[in-house]
Amino acid sequence: MTSNERFEQTMSSWLREDGAFRVADHLDEVLAVTSETRQRPAWSSLERWLPVDTTFRPRLFNAPRLNQVLLVAALLIALLGLLLLAVGSQRQRLPEPFGPARNGIFVMSRDGVLYAIDPTTSQRTALALGEGFDFSPTFSRDGTRFLFLRSDGPLTEPAILTMMVANADGSDLHAVTPPTESLDWFDWSPDGTRIAYVAKGQLWVADPRGGRPLMLPDAKPAHFPTWLPPDGKEIVYRLEATHPTVMAIRPDGTGRHPISVTRANNGYDFQGIGVSPDGTKVTFTRWSTAVADVDRNGWLPRVYAMDVETGKEMPFPTASGTGQVGIAYSPDGTLVAYARIHREGAFQLVVANADGSGNERTLGEKKPCKPDGSNIDATWVFTPDGTALVVRYGNDDSAATHLLPLDGSPSSILLEAGRFEFADVQRRAP
Repeated sequence: MTSNERFEQTMSSWLREDGAFRVADHLDEVLAVTSETRQRPAWSSLERWLPVDTTFRPRLFNAPRLNQVLLVAALLIALLGLLLLAVGSQRQRLPEPFGPARNGIFVMSRDGVLYAIDPTTSQRTALALGEGFDFSPTFSRDGTRFLFLRSDGPLTEPAILTMMVANADGSDLHAVTPPTESLDWFDWSPDGTRIAYVAKGQLWVADPRGGRPLMLPDAKPAHFPTWLPPDGKEIVYRLEATHPTVMAIRPDGTGRHPISVTRANNGYDFQGIGVSPDGTKVTFTRWSTAVADVDRNGWLPRVYAMDVETGKEMPFPTASGTGQVGIAYSPDGTLVAYARIHREGAFQLVVANADGSGNERTLGEKKPCKPDGSNIDATWVFTPDGTALVVRYGNDDSAATHLLPLDGSPSSILLEAGRFEFADVQRRAP
C-alpha cells in the first residue's frame, strides 16, 4: 500500500466521524430563501417537451452558395428566352412567298367599296378606308398588307388612279403613288418591299411605304409585269410591239434582256404572262399558225410554258378542236388552270397537270364567248391552299365572284354581281 492510499483512508474516516449528527450552521438561512422562491414553470423550458433541435431559432434566410445563384439565374434566363421566342413566333410567323399556305380572309371590291369576308362564316364586313371609289385589292405574299386602286372621281378613260396600301386589318392606310393616269397591272415583290406596275405603258417600281416611285425607262412599252420567283431579282414583262417579246429586267432598271427566243407571229402572242412558283417557267397565251386550228373567225389560242433558261416552249395538250386561254399555277406548282375554248363559242375552266402530261378536268359551267376566245369575261386564281379556284365571271361593268372547289363539290358565290368586282385571298402560315 502506498502513502497516498493511507492518506485517503485516514481522510475518509475523519469526514465520516466529523459529519455524523451535525447540521450546517447556515441551514436556517438557506431554508428561509428557498421557501420564498417559486419553482420555474415547465413551459419556460421548451427542452422539457420538444426535441432539442427544434428549440434552436432558425435563420429567416439561408444565403445560397454562389454557384447555386448562377445556376438558378441561368435557368430563369433560358425559360424567359423560350417564352419570348414562343410568343414572338406566334405573332410573327408568316407564310413563305410561294408554295401552299392556309386561306386567310377574302378581300373583295364591289361598286367602289372593299369588303372583308371570313371564309369560315361567310360574314362580310365593309372596310372603312376613307373616301373614294376603291377596287382591285391584292395581298402581299406574306398576307400582312394589301394594295388597291382608288379613284377620286368618275372612272372615265383615261382613269386617274392612286395606288393605296394598308395593313391586313385596314390600318396604316397611305398612298404609294401620286394620282396616275392609266395605272394598270401590278404585282408585289416576293419579299413585299416593292411593287411593280405599269402606267401608260411605262414600267415603274414603287415602295409600299411611300415615296417617289422609280421609273424604268428601258422597259417601255410594257405590260403584264410579274416578279420572277423565288427571290425577285428580275421582273418579267411583255414588250409591246408588232411582234411582242418576253423580257426581263432588274428592279433598278438594269440588265434588260429577252427571255423568249421564238419570233411572235402576230401582235397577240405572249398574252397574260405569268410565272411558275419555282421561277423556272414563264406561261402565256399565243395565237399562232404553227399550232392552232384554223377557224373561220380566226386562230384558236393555246397556252404555253417557256423555260426561263433556254427559252424552249411547251404547249399544254388539249382536246382536238378546242383552244386554251389564260393560265394560272397552283401554289405547289403541280397544276395549272386555264379556259378551254369551244368552236361553238363557249369556254369552260379546266385544271390540268403542270408538267404537260394532260389530265384535264373541267370545273364550273360553260359560258359564252367568241369562237376565237378573244373576249373571255372571266379571271381566276387558285386559293392559297390549292383546293379551289376563285373565279370572277363577268367584266368591270357587272361580275359575280364564285368559289369552285377542285374536288367537284358545289360552287358557291362569294359576292353578288356588281361593278368593278375583284377578289384576293390572304396567305397565312400553314
